[in-house]
Amino acid sequence: MQKIKAIVVKSNDRKEKDKNILLFSIEQGKFWATLKGVKGANAKMKLAQNPFTFADFVLEDGKAGKIVTSFDCIESFYEISQDVDKYFCGTAILEIINATEFSSENETAQIFVETIKALKTLCFSNANPIYVLDKFLLSYFEKFGYPIYVHKCSTCKTVAFDKIFFDYQSGELVCQKCKTFSCEELANTTYMALKILSNCDFDTLKTVKLAGESEIGLLRVLVRNFEARFDKKLKLIGILS
Repeated sequence: MQKIKAIVVKSNDRKEKDKNILLFSIEQGKFWATLKGVKGANAKMKLAQNPFTFADFVLEDGKAGKIVTSFDCIESFYEISQDVDKYFCGTAILEIINATEFSSENETAQIFVETIKALKTLCFSNANPIYVLDKFLLSYFEKFGYPIYVHKCSTCKTVAFDKIFFDYQSGELVCQKCKTFSCEELANTTYMALKILSNCDFDTLKTVKLAGESEIGLLRVLVRNFEARFDKKLKLIGILS
């Protein structure tokens, strides 16, 4: 028997009354576990099947894998599911975690902490949900060792940008002189959004106000960068679909 803190990433049906849940924890990364009889009307662990639930899970090894024998909810993040914009952005964060392949305990721990920060900000602050998702992706790249430096060209190191381009091959910003076929020019508002969100933290997102819909332009760039770096497709239903 073991006890771990984990976030429910997603769930699916198993047999008539059981559910499989994908858990994300510091100790074990991502793994599947089974909730027995959870679809019954009076099931004690109904909440444990819901995505976003953050809890202490008690697990035992069964013949077909891990079984959840009990859980103690730390935070349900219920408010996320009650607001459509928060829900789509929260689901996008979980989709990113689902697509992630962790290679070390340090990566797992750092991304786990950033996930909790993002969900708390999304749930309990009045920050724009897209700002939270943008900031999560920026933090995600940094924790994986791929920070986006916003103040200079990554190739020639100039700080004088007449036009700014994002190089999806390197995951960096470059100037017009250094751009290649893999580059996309950034609108000035998108570049300013990148600079602002790169230099704030989750706690201060509620004070941020970006121009127009620059947060969506930035999100498109960050998602494309994710897909180029990790060779994974993100659907982000309700946001970019």
